[in-house]
Amino acid sequence: MAESVSPVARKTVQAPLHIDGASPALTTSSLEDLYRVEMPQLTRFLVRVGATPYEAADAAHEAFTVAIEKWDSIRYPRAWLRKVAHRCYLRQTGQRDTPHDPLPDRPGGTCPIAHVTLKEGNQRVLNVLAQLPPLQRHVMAWAQDGFTDREIAQALDMREAAVRKNRNRARLRLQQTLVEETGGHDE
Repeated sequence: MAESVSPVARKTVQAPLHIDGASPALTTSSLEDLYRVEMPQLTRFLVRVGATPYEAADAAHEAFTVAIEKWDSIRYPRAWLRKVAHRCYLRQTGQRDTPHDPLPDRPGGTCPIAHVTLKEGNQRVLNVLAQLPPLQRHVMAWAQDGFTDREIAQALDMREAAVRKNRNRARLRLQQTLVEETGGHDE
């Protein structure tokens, strides 16, 4: 008797880093493998966009819940997850209380909160990112996750030149702010 396997468990995912499919960056055999690899990255992405670690974890989990339902129609999981998770985060902003208890670990210790603990230097950069206009912050979060200007433009329904302009303005502002904080000297 043949064992029944769900379509989600059988699906082989080609998750190209490049939205146009030019070079695959991630090949997994199941949604579970994609979750294991992308959950910490997706959580960090949302924190860079402006979410608290708790909001980021909630939105990332919600995006994966939606992914289960739409698994067969998702062509580029990395980009799709970021778009959906960002929408989930925007919907929840201002709608929830900040929890005071730590999030419980999943079996195997894969709580994403542990993956977004930042060193002091990274926290400074994150604080400066939070000062950027929302679009610049969003473009920088995509760029930090390794997406090209072309891929970001496709994902955010923008012109590539607009992405480049926002990324360059954000980098300039980050540099200026960090130089001002350190008084022009490296620490």
